[in-house]
Amino acid sequence: MKNTNFIVSAFGAIAFFGSLLGSCTPNAPESKTSTTSPTASATAKAPDAKVVATKTDDATKSDTRIIKVKIDGLETYKHPSGLFQIDAPKGWTPKENKKPNEIIVLWFDPSKNALLTVDVFKAPSETTTEQLTTLLETFLKSTFGSRAGFIAEKPIQQKDGSVQIVWSYDESVKNITAKIQGNSFISRSGDKISLITTGGVADQIPALKDSFDRVVNSYKVDPAIAIP
Repeated sequence: MKNTNFIVSAFGAIAFFGSLLGSCTPNAPESKTSTTSPTASATAKAPDAKVVATKTDDATKSDTRIIKVKIDGLETYKHPSGLFQIDAPKGWTPKENKKPNEIIVLWFDPSKNALLTVDVFKAPSETTTEQLTTLLETFLKSTFGSRAGFIAEKPIQQKDGSVQIVWSYDESVKNITAKIQGNSFISRSGDKISLITTGGVADQIPALKDSFDRVVNSYKVDPAIAIP
């Protein structure tokens, strides 16, 4: 098997999420919360739980040379500022990027074939659910839109107030091609907007789903802490 670094090739130059805010969240009157019904694969197990979707129906079996990602438990990561905490997979080393009023922390598994990202930035005084959805759609398109076979599915309104978008694209590295799938969740807490993303080789996501569910539901942000 080969370490082909499918995920890191796309996320190594990830766009700063907050920099898209101005073009995606113009001043607008408060509108009604979206009532989009979740797909069967994303139905919540608990009233307020986020659920990572799997799309095995359109995920072609990946090359056997691609290293399989394994998650052997989770451990709590607390940002040094106290801004947020999340239970990340053990052995995944965090790497922080930041700019004024925005923090991005990325975790890659040792094979670089799966990832977790948290992006937190200061929100405007009023941000509607529709504006958050537009922001997430624009972010995904700007980051992955040029990738072969890119698809962003219909936004899913979560019961906890967040919005989920499942996305995928085709990646080719060292003559090996695989479908990459991600689940991105956007939410607001106080004056802060958070984006949480999990992703990996699509046909491996079902095996990682339970761990990813626990990861995204463990996230906590402290609205009282200023972004450093």
